[in-house]
Amino acid sequence: NASVATGLQFATANDFPERDPLTVTLEGSNATSLTTLNSGGSWTLIYNGSTGIDPVIIPPRSTYMVQQNFSNTAAYRNYRLLITSKRNISNSVQYAEVRIMGYI
Repeated sequence: NASVATGLQFATANDFPERDPLTVTLEGSNATSLTTLNSGGSWTLIYNGSTGIDPVIIPPRSTYMVQQNFSNTAAYRNYRLLITSKRNISNSVQYAEVRIMGYI
């Protein structure tokens, strides 16, 4: 079923704070075929901003950050989360969990 996303909440990973994601985009799509979803053309931007992880102060590990809320009324069947920046130079990005908040 489609749902309406209205917020994100990230949890830090257990180690390597330099891998913390700092900014993200969240996109939604109602496409039903994998080919269409994988082509990238069916995605609509819902949110572009902070993960709630402080870029200066290193937060405790394995901890949920402040929920980031945003305005959205469109329902989507599929979501795509893209990490757009991280704390420091590293070969990867790492987080324990992300919750997409919203309603059906």
